[in-house]
Amino acid sequence: MLNFEQILWNSIGAYGTWYQNDEHRLGAYVDTWLQYGWFDNKVEGDRLPTVGYGANGWAISGETGYALPLRGGWVAEPQAQLVYVKYGADDVTEPNGTRITGADSSGVVTRVGVRLHRTFLRVDGRKIQPYATLNWWHAGIDSNISFNRLPLGSLYPSNRYELKLGINADIGKRWSGSANVVDAWGAQSFYQYALRAGVKYAW
Repeated sequence: MLNFEQILWNSIGAYGTWYQNDEHRLGAYVDTWLQYGWFDNKVEGDRLPTVGYGANGWAISGETGYALPLRGGWVAEPQAQLVYVKYGADDVTEPNGTRITGADSSGVVTRVGVRLHRTFLRVDGRKIQPYATLNWWHAGIDSNISFNRLPLGSLYPSNRYELKLGINADIGKRWSGSANVVDAWGAQSFYQYALRAGVKYAW
């Protein structure tokens, strides 16, 4: 049995967003971001010493959408996103001679989805925004890994579907918080569940 572990991750990036209506965030928007990361990883075979290896990757994204006001203050936001990713990793040779290759990958990931949200304003001026997002992800990325030249095939299906339920909220002066739960599924009996939470301070 092999255990892969990412033990150190560093990244830098930049992003920018344009809104047709910056005050109410209705109508069209365009969002872009660029990120580069480098990693120190390790692989550990059954009863074998740990072997370290390096990797790096970068991604650039362009996204657009249109926010449509609905009844009761709700907003529907159809979205489309295009991401180009490139990842490279060193080949790994374990002490028993097993060679792991082919972790390099690159290609395009697309997303089409819709986001439904509403912003509630409390008497103290703080905002709370619950939301639901439904996405279809399509990946045209070759992500094969080979053990001693024996390919294992793609790690993820080309098409994945995702349902995300979450909330964003102002929690104090300059502080905001967010939390969401994600359910993803696809071909080859793929499924994934995730729960995320975080806080942000603005200055």
